[in-house]
Amino acid sequence: MKRILIIKMSALGDILHTLPAVSDALQADPDICFDWLCEQPFMDVARLHPSVRQVIGHPRLRWKKNRWSIQTLREQFAFYKALRREKYDLVIDAQGRIKSARVGWLSGSPVVGLDKNSATDSETRLFYREGYNVPRDMNAVERVRKLFAQALGYQYQGEPDFGIQSHTLDNAFPEYTGAWICFHGTTWASKHWPEANWMDLLNLAKQEQQMVLLPWGSEQERQRAERLTAAAQWGVVLPKLSLWQLSGIISRCAAAVGVDTGLMHIAAACGVPTVSVFGSTSVALTAAHGKRVINLASSYSCSPCLKKTCPLNEESPPCYAELNATSVRDTVRKLAGKHCE
Repeated sequence: MKRILIIKMSALGDILHTLPAVSDALQADPDICFDWLCEQPFMDVARLHPSVRQVIGHPRLRWKKNRWSIQTLREQFAFYKALRREKYDLVIDAQGRIKSARVGWLSGSPVVGLDKNSATDSETRLFYREGYNVPRDMNAVERVRKLFAQALGYQYQGEPDFGIQSHTLDNAFPEYTGAWICFHGTTWASKHWPEANWMDLLNLAKQEQQMVLLPWGSEQERQRAERLTAAAQWGVVLPKLSLWQLSGIISRCAAAVGVDTGLMHIAAACGVPTVSVFGSTSVALTAAHGKRVINLASSYSCSPCLKKTCPLNEESPPCYAELNATSVRDTVRKLAGKHCE
């Protein structure tokens, strides 16, 4: 059995984009055994693929807080000593960053990854046995699929298979089955759908008596969720949940609406009817993949600008004007029926 270590350390969406490559590789060679190394907060995402044998949590974020303390140095020594004992046949660095390439090299096993023209950090080539060319203008999912295919020597085809099996996920909240779930949180300010649009969507759902869930991952997101539900007098602000618990809830929802954020990709990968809203970022590069997905892209003149902050209107980027709540609701209906039944 060939033992492969995947290194894709962060973030949520990037890790999810790697799951179809695992499915491709196992279809080509069922005897491959995959382990996955990622940063500790994202371990539950790597666990979503049932064929990943072991997920190894890297404490990088915690170590950064006390980089040179004796305790940190001792933990690092023990961590890499244990990693070296695994003796992988191959390590695939799917991140293409110095932080991931260095971890691969410290594993003591042969490392491959993106070549200097394809990786985010061209210096990663210094840590690799071999680098592979993968065009940067490809969709993120297809980039990883192509990297794995070159590294492991097979051809892939067809739509991406994320491998997620909904029945294996957490089912601690059956009362939320059949709800819509709204992913309002994201990183860049320019990727946020204006709060007025979320408010309109909640009001439309209220008219149809459709339960709506609003998850959150930060204090700012929690406050936004509470502000929206209080104003609309509709919607459920979810409690603080692990990614594993939230994935279980997502998989049983009737529909999902989200901006360009990692959770939206989980919904799409689970087969949930998913409508994504893209303004400043590119559908071509980071669109959601799935059997029941529609990615709504703005046709505004400067979209996608790929800027973290909109230079025209920081609070309400004009590229979202045409992507209003009614058009989003109608698209949900198109995917999943009038009441998302």
